[in-house]
Amino acid sequence: MKTLVDLDDELLERARRELGTKTKKDTIHAALRLVAERSERLEAIRELLSIDRDWTGLLEDDKTPRGEQDAA
Repeated sequence: MKTLVDLDDELLERARRELGTKTKKDTIHAALRLVAERSERLEAIRELLSIDRDWTGLLEDDKTPRGEQDAA
């Protein structure tokens, strides 16, 4: 569907850089998708947080949790 919309050029450019998109159309679609899928991401985060696990070290370079590093 085609729609005529006045856009904030600075905000659009910031979104384009953040999303890594090339065109206005791609930027707008990516931003809409990000917002539309937000509740799914939040639910996935809730599920992960409900798991009884020590998440320490998960974001380290090798992505190996500390318990498994110690066992190696």
